[in-house]
Amino acid sequence: MPGSALPVPPPRPSGRDRRHTLRLWLRGVLMAGPLERLRRPFLPDLEQWQALAAYRGLVQQAFRQRPFAPQVSADVWYQGRFQDSAGRSAFFNPAQRELEPSSHHYGHDVQLKRHAGLPLLARPLPLLLEHGLKVSRGATFEAPRAWSRGYLCMGPLRARWLQERFGLPAVAIGPWIQYARPVLEEAELQALRQSLGPTLLVLLAHSWDRVERRMDLADCVAAVQEIAAAEGYRSVIWLRHWQDPPLPPLPEGWIVACNGHRSNPWFLDALRTLLELSDGLATNAFGTHLGYAVALERRLHWVEVEAEQDLSRLAGVQATQEAEEWGERQRLSGELRSALAELPAGASAALQARRLRPLLDPYWGFGQLRSGLELGRLLADPRSGATPPS
Repeated sequence: MPGSALPVPPPRPSGRDRRHTLRLWLRGVLMAGPLERLRRPFLPDLEQWQALAAYRGLVQQAFRQRPFAPQVSADVWYQGRFQDSAGRSAFFNPAQRELEPSSHHYGHDVQLKRHAGLPLLARPLPLLLEHGLKVSRGATFEAPRAWSRGYLCMGPLRARWLQERFGLPAVAIGPWIQYARPVLEEAELQALRQSLGPTLLVLLAHSWDRVERRMDLADCVAAVQEIAAAEGYRSVIWLRHWQDPPLPPLPEGWIVACNGHRSNPWFLDALRTLLELSDGLATNAFGTHLGYAVALERRLHWVEVEAEQDLSRLAGVQATQEAEEWGERQRLSGELRSALAELPAGASAALQARRLRPLLDPYWGFGQLRSGLELGRLLADPRSGATPPS
């Protein structure tokens, strides 16, 4: 059975939406100009505070449900209330992440500010944050903007590519997940670990924006069942991406999780919580989550069900870039599977991490984690930590 159908094209933005976008653009111009240079305090509007608190409430309620059922709503905060995220393409622009309360893009800006001891909602960062993984030289999250003074990304190879390509400082700061904090206190985590027993987290290839990825989900369920039985996992948490199609019937007792829409500023905190509760990760994708599991020393298991990528909704340069990115990910997936196959049966997470880090480190930068003080300096002046030219 196919994993999903092509998504319905988003509706054309309304006049109100266009006016809202124009206001954001004007605010961005002002913040990058004289107002920024005067260093006047930036006072976030009430809607931004409301959105931050509202998303936090969604996450807290989802993760405190018992029996454990951490499904955060995939709705998006817009114009003072939660609304269906379908068709809200105007919120998919990372450049607006701190000016539009519905565009925090997994909360990377919020987590960095928190780690550096800065106000969570204050002056927008003058940096572009690469909020995930890119493994090919020509792939692009976001081109430089007039206000941008550099990039933050995970791994040193990506940082070097960005600096060579755009001539701006590019700084590797390691896996984003290491700046996240669990939603639950340690005592609650410990009680849940005891209740769940050895736990396997499942996170498969997923669609995003106009890139569609499909697979046979029934085959995936069967493959995960085999892994759980062979490796002694008592509980399985199936993590749905907010764009995923409906799931097929799952075995009794499996837990379905969702970290919400990507505008959720606490998205990474939710993912960190699930990883803290899990002993292993099962995946069929060379994606960001894979390096997060290695960073936290969780056992990796490869789901032998191929995902297919459909780029029919893209054209020109963007389609070419995504095809090259997918090809490189497939090549790296092959290397990863070979490395896993060479390990002894039942290899520990620590042994896996030692064997896999040489392959993964250029993309995730496991040793690049910054202290709060270091990060504060970087956010003020990215040149202080930029990758030297090769």
